Amino acid sequence: AAGYDAHEVDFTKRKVGCTRLFESDIVMGASDKLKGMIKEADQSFDSKVMFVVGTCAADIIGEDIAGLCNQLQPNIKAKLVPLMAGGFRGNAYDGLEMGLEALLPFIKKRQTKRRGRKPRIVNIIAPQANLNPTWWADLEWVKQTLKSLRIKVQTVFSHNTSFEELEQAGEATANIVLSHDVGYKFARKMQQTHDIPLILDDIPLPIGVNNTTRWLKALAAHFKIDEKVEPIIKQGEEMVVDTLRKRALMIIPRYRNCRIAVSADGTLGIGLVRMLFEELEMIPEVLLFRSAMPDSRSILERELHSLGLTSRVIFSADGYQVKQTLEEFDVDAVIGSAWEKY
Repeated sequence: AAGYDAHEVDFTKRKVGCTRLFESDIVMGASDKLKGMIKEADQSFDSKVMFVVGTCAADIIGEDIAGLCNQLQPNIKAKLVPLMAGGFRGNAYDGLEMGLEALLPFIKKRQTKRRGRKPRIVNIIAPQANLNPTWWADLEWVKQTLKSLRIKVQTVFSHNTSFEELEQAGEATANIVLSHDVGYKFARKMQQTHDIPLILDDIPLPIGVNNTTRWLKALAAHFKIDEKVEPIIKQGEEMVVDTLRKRALMIIPRYRNCRIAVSADGTLGIGLVRMLFEELEMIPEVLLFRSAMPDSRSILERELHSLGLTSRVIFSADGYQVKQTLEEFDVDAVIGSAWEKY
């Protein structure tokens, strides 16, 4: 949920029931209120799974959500999954990791071993875990590209995902994480429990011409379909070049050698480094990342080293750090949002 809520628009069409805790509930407790809401939601929504999420108020008063779910489960048709997600337990990325981990027990394991060449089947993990409000369009491009290469998308964790798709995620032969901020832990646990390898985890996501080419070639190399990916790369490069001829050739010389600061998350920020430097001839002086990126820092380090850049890098940058850093560095432009502007 946190990945969607960051965009302040509910794209999920979620069925949500809320206990609406008041001051008296905080003082006296709200177990009965929660029990009644779970029973009502079970009858109204008729869902196969129900996530019972404890927010800050429930966490503060020590509501035993896990115990309550265990107590109610025999009388509830839906599978109850308790999640303690009080805000002071971590940030939005931690919440996304928690949500992904809660899905793991529902994934069925393959009962028979495959013989011969493995089929081309992938799961896509955490496409919404970034600051791009049009992440769903990026997801659609990935799905369409995989389809053109005859690679089946088994399950998306998670976007319009049915319970049946969730159960059958163990049929995949590879996992692809579409985030540099979230999803690595979940993918590695799937590799341990379901023997599904994580691929494309050591290169930037397909942002910009060069990164997209690298990503597609790495995908093709894994599935041994190099000849099939070349026409897609050629078509994409021709489309980008044609667009630049029409719209951007007058702009690029104006910003050549422009010293810039990038304020983004890892998912967008890592890919932007090469695109801005190689393709738009800008110089990333400062890189401010919203997340800690423990699983993707090595990708960034390799990118900076290969490009010969010595950019100042700050992880888990909060508002104060962003403001102070932008005041300290005399850059020509900031790649970010309206927040950095004002």
